[in-house]
Amino acid sequence: MKIFVVGAHGQIGQLLVHKLLDRGDTVTGGYRDPIAQTPDPEKNFRAVELDLSWPVDRLADLYAGHDAIVFAAGSRGQDLLGVDLDGAVKTMKAAERADISRFIMLSALDAEDPDKWPDQLHDYYIAKYYADEWLIHNTDLDYVIVQPTALTNDPAQGSITLQPQRPSTIPRADVADVLVAALDSNRHRDTVKIASGNEAMVKALHV
Repeated sequence: MKIFVVGAHGQIGQLLVHKLLDRGDTVTGGYRDPIAQTPDPEKNFRAVELDLSWPVDRLADLYAGHDAIVFAAGSRGQDLLGVDLDGAVKTMKAAERADISRFIMLSALDAEDPDKWPDQLHDYYIAKYYADEWLIHNTDLDYVIVQPTALTNDPAQGSITLQPQRPSTIPRADVADVLVAALDSNRHRDTVKIASGNEAMVKALHV
């Protein structure tokens, strides 16, 4: 599969790129500064400049020819409107314009329910809420929205639960594995909530 990773330099994005390459996919990584941020060259990997402030037509030209897009970009609170919200929506529009159907969206646990938003991440959750809402209600994309609980840098556990409670955590490495598994899963226009648990990842994602 030929996959474009938006946010390839992020913590999860870096893990995701390597996992996709390890399983034999052809990967294009989008970077703000490819020269400074790109990892060592690997077979079946291409790094390109990507600025989510670009117009939709320019993004569509960049994404064209791929089988799927994984949106894993985030501004770490620096530009929530420009990257986490508008950048996501423009990527969705560009995907449709480029005739790319499969779209995997990295979101946040319970983004659709304002009553459950953590106070310290309120603005971040606003951006995630409206980005997810656009994906669900304003596109025909074949999406899977992945909503992880609080993230850690612990080693991958390799198993998850789809019924996370708060408080709970999940390693970023496991989130990256879920994003990979979602690409091939038989979930379509679906939202998956995840935390560390006891269920095998592929089995959990199979409907």
